[in-house]
Amino acid sequence: MRRILLICALLAALAPVAAAASASTSAKHGFLVVRRAAGDGGVKGRPVATVIVNGFVLGRVSQEGTVDVIQLPSANGRGAPQVTPGVSTRGIRWHGFSGKEFSGSDFRFRAMGGSYRVVVRGAGIYLFAGGRGHVTLLGSSVYPNADGSYSVNGGAFRSLPARPLKRTIGGG
Repeated sequence: MRRILLICALLAALAPVAAAASASTSAKHGFLVVRRAAGDGGVKGRPVATVIVNGFVLGRVSQEGTVDVIQLPSANGRGAPQVTPGVSTRGIRWHGFSGKEFSGSDFRFRAMGGSYRVVVRGAGIYLFAGGRGHVTLLGSSVYPNADGSYSVNGGAFRSLPARPLKRTIGGG
């Protein structure tokens, strides 16, 4: 009888934890697609996209650009960022986290299987991200109709905004 009461008490104590875990895992994954993006100021200018996501980010810089990739701590944090050979690399830090900055032209990069902060500057940028998180987008104020387009969570493609715009990727 004591065993049954003990088991029932343990199950009652663990029920809220199990409910919270299932709620967090049932959160819906989303996607971000950015095509032919360009910002003002080139490599040293303001970011075209800042993506913070638990999932993955794939991309290509077809013209001159930089990509900062910081791997954030996560329960499933595995897989260091990868980039095509021949790209300039240097170490960077953001809020105590270390990462790498990749710069050059005509290169591809990927960060998969964890939580990442990816900041992209330059022109000729293509991004595809999936998971849960958010993105801040900014296009060109000089050439607003030729700065690329974006889509979040399967929505219609829109021109990149002239002012920073924050959107959620995925959700509950």
